[in-house]
Amino acid sequence: METDIKNWLEQTVKEFFAEWPFKPEAIIKQEELVWVAEINTGKDFMFIQPTAQPLLAVQHLLRLMLKQKFPEATLKLIVDMGNFRHQQAVALDKLVKEAIWQAKASGNSVHLSPMSSFERRWVHMQIAQETDLASESAGVGATRHVVIRLSAK
Repeated sequence: METDIKNWLEQTVKEFFAEWPFKPEAIIKQEELVWVAEINTGKDFMFIQPTAQPLLAVQHLLRLMLKQKFPEATLKLIVDMGNFRHQQAVALDKLVKEAIWQAKASGNSVHLSPMSSFERRWVHMQIAQETDLASESAGVGATRHVVIRLSAK
């Protein structure tokens, strides 16, 4: 089944961009339980500048198509263009380090800006490594964000 999924993803990415004025190169790989499609269009900036909304839209559509093709499988798909995911991780790490410093220095809770579920999860995973801090998500919908505070331990 893994070979079928990989072949289907490679073909679908080609077909997805067939009418665009560029021919993307896609590297499809599986990392644990997640499929990753690293797509290089030569014009990746169109999908990640000034925001990543176009990239997220492509990812959403490909996820829906994958689910329709393989409904019995529990699949996760991440689409990356222009090394966006790495850049996002670096920026989030910097933000978390600053928030950790601020929470420890002031003793007050630190409310981060609203984030996607992927970004919030990343922050929670980083904070979980800090024995004297805790984090929780607050807000609803577009205002959902992470709150970092000193733990009660």
